Amino acid sequence: MRSFSLVGAGRLGTVLAAALARRGWTPGLVVDTDVRAAREARRALGAGRATVAVRASSRLGDIVIVAVPDSEITRVARGLAASGVRWTGRTVLHTSGLQPARLLAPLARRGALVASLHPVQSFARKDAPASVFAGITWGVEGDPAAVATCVRIVRALRGRVLLLSERDKPLYHAACSLASNALVALEATAAGALGGIGIEGREAEAMLLPLVQGTLQNVKDLGLERALTGPILRGDVDTVRGHLKALGGDPEARDVYKVLGRRALGLAAKSGLPAGRVRALKRLLGGG
Repeated sequence: MRSFSLVGAGRLGTVLAAALARRGWTPGLVVDTDVRAAREARRALGAGRATVAVRASSRLGDIVIVAVPDSEITRVARGLAASGVRWTGRTVLHTSGLQPARLLAPLARRGALVASLHPVQSFARKDAPASVFAGITWGVEGDPAAVATCVRIVRALRGRVLLLSERDKPLYHAACSLASNALVALEATAAGALGGIGIEGREAEAMLLPLVQGTLQNVKDLGLERALTGPILRGDVDTVRGHLKALGGDPEARDVYKVLGRRALGLAAKSGLPAGRVRALKRLLGGG
């Protein structure tokens, strides 16, 4: 079972399919309502055939990867189920981190084995190398036999498997979104604050990037508690008060500072910050 087709030629689908092709898996169809996107993905795979629809005569292979927006999964599943293709013995996987495998129920009723397969990674471009998957975790949920296929895919891409229940998926995906999307929003907030002193746009981003990279490296090397630095870890009430005053012109940034400051204070308390300093900072940050 090393032949596959892709439905949805977006960033994740294209990068995933191209990575499998580079690992020796055989591409079949690349399907997208945008034929240009399908052709672009087919070129990235180096094989297969671009098309806008699946028909009964289609050569899909053993596995079909449905990499479409969450809101489209059910519609696509119904369309595939009505295509006339024989689904018995095939495995169909969708790539949503939030939605359960049961959204593929129209295909399951036709005999397909179904699961969800979601990488804990972000994809800002379609030409990322296969190495982008090395060492990452994949959230997997669905039929046991389809989950076994997911495990083979993850192993081929040198990743790690996290088995999830349907109930687990929303919290799992919220955590992923906080770690990735919220980080981008946080950096946008920090860059926006620098606009108050005339440092804007890419100049602000370039200034902050080494700091962010250094912090992430510290998290990797030391863990979250030991990676924390700064005034909250030191219990520096006056500095935190000064920060809040400086952010007074941007209430949303000030709120972000206070919410994340309370989280940082929890880490600082675990690291041994004296109780009196914890209480003083908690009052300042709105935590009681």
